[in-house]
Amino acid sequence: MGCNACCPDDNQQTGTLATDEFCGNFDIACGTGPEVLWFLDQTFFDALAQTAGTVSVYFESGCGDFVTVTVSRKDLPDTSFDVTPRNTRSISVLNLTGVSISCPPGEGRCRGKYCLNVHYDVLVTPGV
Repeated sequence: MGCNACCPDDNQQTGTLATDEFCGNFDIACGTGPEVLWFLDQTFFDALAQTAGTVSVYFESGCGDFVTVTVSRKDLPDTSFDVTPRNTRSISVLNLTGVSISCPPGEGRCRGKYCLNVHYDVLVTPGV
């Protein structure tokens, strides 16, 4: 992976990267709709800023053989992946806009942990 994947292009704007890093536990009733873990207001991109992020999910136990993680990106179709019990899966993407987890139908609850590491452009347009 080259530097273009993690650092913003020089497009007549200067700035720095800000980072949010947070982790938590999820405890979702089986068969319920997606549980939103994080989302970014779409107006963030009005200033031509970018995001990059890594999403990691550990599935401890639950109703079925997996939980489904859905990652949303600006102007692209959502990407989904399954995590099986006692496993962790991660994905890194550009222009991350949201993360949710779904638990399959059944009895009980899906439990696990998640971590998000999100980088944002903090842009300053010269002369403004």
